[in-house]
Amino acid sequence: MQWFADIWVGVALFVVIALWFVWALDLRGGYAELVRAGGLSLVVLLAARVSAIVLLGALSRLFGLREGPENMSFGQRRAYRYYPALRRIVIVAIWIVTLDLLLHTWGLRPARILALAPIGHLLGSALLTIVIAVVAAVVIWEFANGAAERRLNAWTDTGDFVRAARLRTLLPMFRTTLFVAILVVVGLTALSQLGVNTAPLIAGASIFGVALGFGSQKLVQDFITGIFLLTENAMQVGDWVTVAGVSGTVEFLSIRTVRLRGGDGSLYTVPFSSVTTVNNTNRGIGNAAVKVAIAHGADLQRAIDTLKEIGAEIRNEDAYKDGILGDFAYWGVDQVDGASVTLVGQIQCKDSARWGVQREFNRRVLLRFTERGIELANPQRSFLVGMAREGDVEGLAYGDDREDDTGDDRTRAQSRDASKATQGAGKPRNGRSGASGDGHGPSSGGKPN
Repeated sequence: MQWFADIWVGVALFVVIALWFVWALDLRGGYAELVRAGGLSLVVLLAARVSAIVLLGALSRLFGLREGPENMSFGQRRAYRYYPALRRIVIVAIWIVTLDLLLHTWGLRPARILALAPIGHLLGSALLTIVIAVVAAVVIWEFANGAAERRLNAWTDTGDFVRAARLRTLLPMFRTTLFVAILVVVGLTALSQLGVNTAPLIAGASIFGVALGFGSQKLVQDFITGIFLLTENAMQVGDWVTVAGVSGTVEFLSIRTVRLRGGDGSLYTVPFSSVTTVNNTNRGIGNAAVKVAIAHGADLQRAIDTLKEIGAEIRNEDAYKDGILGDFAYWGVDQVDGASVTLVGQIQCKDSARWGVQREFNRRVLLRFTERGIELANPQRSFLVGMAREGDVEGLAYGDDREDDTGDDRTRAQSRDASKATQGAGKPRNGRSGASGDGHGPSSGGKPN
């Protein structure tokens, strides 16, 4: 009865004022009409109160409030977020109907006037269309989000945390895209129902979208590439990957970038638009490569047997056998030159055990080859700088080339002296030509006898 205690003063004041108006205006049959209208008003108020109790109780039962939050189903928990808004809508609707009935009881009919007016039809049709659009939008939104959250909870409960993390990364973007699409559709529908011309708005939005697309090509490429990489599970947090020429452990994945922690501790932020190839070493299998170069002339078969023996030992040890998927596979001689012979092979391992097995195999190769006298190849080269008192490939003794050079120099000197003497004999001296200096022969300056 708290509600009656709150309103009885106003009701009593209204009755007193109404009685005074009937007495003052001397209305014929006023008291009877006042009693009739007052009685009907009390009935309407009591009916409104009963209706409110029934409707609000049914609404709370529909949302499962009496079962407690811990006993609610997944759909009830999602629907409970709309319970306060629906409760207010029901209360407002009850008040509007009650007020219309009270005015109708006292001879006023605003609802009929509004219904008969042309604007009433237009306004009612517009409101009905808007309400249907909003309800449809809410249903689509809840269906999409409910399906995504239901799948996310199922993967989390079954321990599939990889898919759950990937869906959790993509879910905010999907929600934002769906929300914007629903908001645009409902907004344009409401504006068109209210008489607003939406064609210029759509044209302007299209032009703006084209301009934005041209101005942010890299940003759009980041998002599109990121969606496909995350959807295809190309990488996840904790993987060691190589993207855009950078290697490191994935620390963070967003819809636009990936953050890698390098081996030296550096943090790399790589946008997805620059990613063309993803090299992921954490995908179940990691082969431990074996490559050993022994010296030319070492016992080849003994080296091969030693490698197979080391591979069998590591495969049977408790510290490594859980991470090894297959026996040591010897592939053969990979390279031969004048200084070394290269032997190659591999051990198929899990991705998490690859590096440990490979390092242990190399350590044992060094120790076992040293024990058995198998010489590893030395990458250094030796050069022969001289052979004292020994013959070379041409059969000459060391130092003979020096004597030959001295003889050749003497011969060349004599040839030059002879050439100079010949040239000196052919030149004229003291203005004489064709005569020696002993006075024989005619003189160039005298006359002939």
